[in-house]
Amino acid sequence: MSVVQSNFLNFKNIRHAFSIRSGGVSPYPWNSLNCSFFVGDKENNVIRNKKKILNKLGFENDFFIKQVHGNRIVDAEDFIDSKEIVEADGIICKTYDLPISITTADCAPILMADPINNIIGAAHAGWRGSLSGVIDNLIDKFRTNGSNLENIYTVIGPCISKESLEVKSDMIEHAVRKDKASHDFFSNISNCYFFNLSGYLKNRMEKNGLKNIYCLSEDTYNNPDKFFSYRYETKNNNFITGRMINIISLTSEKKNKKFLASS
Repeated sequence: MSVVQSNFLNFKNIRHAFSIRSGGVSPYPWNSLNCSFFVGDKENNVIRNKKKILNKLGFENDFFIKQVHGNRIVDAEDFIDSKEIVEADGIICKTYDLPISITTADCAPILMADPINNIIGAAHAGWRGSLSGVIDNLIDKFRTNGSNLENIYTVIGPCISKESLEVKSDMIEHAVRKDKASHDFFSNISNCYFFNLSGYLKNRMEKNGLKNIYCLSEDTYNNPDKFFSYRYETKNNNFITGRMINIISLTSEKKNKKFLASS
């Protein structure tokens, strides 16, 4: 079972992973490691796929949300004992051994950690959520919970690249109305417009005072055998595809010892 990880989040009390699309049980068009309950795949397939990732990291369950391309951030602790399907696009957590996750297939997965104050966060950031402030709101949640900006480490995971995210002029107009600075992240190549999603997100993080930011620079669109890419599939007249899971957790010393012993 392969996953993508970053040494930038290599802290003793934190475990994380960005999944790829292979190694699961889902049939076409979700083939094969689909980890979203909200794209039409059978529930049992998703449960089995997620367990593969969770078990690799030494966990049994995770807290997840139904993403809506907005900017709401929720506290995982508020819903630990709830069966409610929570609509949001970001999560913050201070509970040990409670992995939090978001799913993506071109949008940017953001994993964030404060290893000093033991706080983790995750966000789903497409162009709509990015422009409406999902990252700003996640950083605000960290601040509210006592984080100092210099202690926050952030990784932008596999997402669609600036060479692949073609947009229309009305999207540019909408973006500039929301944030004038977004103008700098559009480019015109052969009379086609493209948006640098990860570059824009990094810029917003820096404007919020973050300094510890790393971008994995893996393009989902140009690697359809490795990653799910909604845009790649729709370009090829396939309107259903799976989602990768992007997961992070605070890990207790007991859980770490058990995990290392079984590895």
